[in-house]
Amino acid sequence: MAERINMQERTKEDILRAFNSLIEATDFDKITVQMIIDEAGIGRTTFYRYFKDKYDVMNYNYERYLQEYLMTGKVQTFEDFFNIMTAEGTEFFRHIRKVFDSNGANSFMNYLYEASFYAVQMILAMRGKTELTPAEYLQYSYLCHGIPHLYKTWVQGDYPGLTSEEAAKAIYDLLPAEIQGNLWEL
Repeated sequence: MAERINMQERTKEDILRAFNSLIEATDFDKITVQMIIDEAGIGRTTFYRYFKDKYDVMNYNYERYLQEYLMTGKVQTFEDFFNIMTAEGTEFFRHIRKVFDSNGANSFMNYLYEASFYAVQMILAMRGKTELTPAEYLQYSYLCHGIPHLYKTWVQGDYPGLTSEEAAKAIYDLLPAEIQGNLWEL
């Protein structure tokens, strides 16, 4: 059983490596599932066993980074996380740069919104707030739609003269006090 899980994880990692290799050299909209399959050296059936489409690979790739940074203790606050997200030389930043070109319901922007809103709800729940009022829902939804747009603009280089630390601090300062501070403190 453990061997099977390792094989599954290796296959998923091969697909992610292929995607990341392609995204560094190719615009997202030009990448096809067939290109990912060829680059990963796997069959079509194997690809679809793990992912629905290239958007699913893109989102899983981001989720993997989230888990790596948020769940391993490397990040204590959202400001720490925003610092990682805005640091230009990181692997995270390189792979994220081109995926903002995706559009529609499966777009990276939509995924960032959903992941952000889920993270906010989890942090609030950890702190004892399990339900949002309609006004709070609106406010957090607005915030979680806005931050991906700020981030996209940052990644595209539209804030010249602003360091990654300054950008991270500016984004962090937009957060309500309820979700600032140490993410893991109850």
